[in-house]
Amino acid sequence: MLSFPAVHTLAGCLLAVDADADVLGWGRPATLLLLHDRPLHPDGSARLRAVRSVEFPLHPDDLLTDPAELPALLHRLATALGQPDRDAATAYRVTLDTIIELIGIRSVARLLAWAAVYDDLLPAVCRPRRARRVDAVDTDGGLYQLTHLPGEEHPALAVHDGPGAAHTTPAGSGLAALLAATTRLAARSQR
Repeated sequence: MLSFPAVHTLAGCLLAVDADADVLGWGRPATLLLLHDRPLHPDGSARLRAVRSVEFPLHPDDLLTDPAELPALLHRLATALGQPDRDAATAYRVTLDTIIELIGIRSVARLLAWAAVYDDLLPAVCRPRRARRVDAVDTDGGLYQLTHLPGEEHPALAVHDGPGAAHTTPAGSGLAALLAATTRLAARSQR
């Protein structure tokens, strides 16, 4: 289980992702982010760590027009990362391997979570309402769900950390599969 400060910091990072989403164009179409932390000081002398997010680029054929397709995309990406013989899988593996190398997951950085930023339609009494969603799954299986309704000053953020929390939503299950594939890929390339 991630420590309370780590969960709190990760939640803060997701709030920052939401705040930056309009400026960076995240969520239209769905955007995938790999979240990691690393020592705040390059020499690692202090115990403080900085949390960062890195956008994982999607192939134009994988860009979504319907948020309901997100879980299938996440599972497809997770499966592709484990299949080195397919062209699309190779491109995604090379991209992820490059990101892992650049941020230092094999040395000083630590993988924390995968997140998806997307626009969604939420059911409502009269008619569905648009909302920006940021869903994330951390390395301990915790599920983070941020919902930001247009016109609202602050988003709502819920953190679920019980057993199997990541698998309680379709996007959470897909993010958990992507996280597991990333962990396997990083461990395999460390050998």
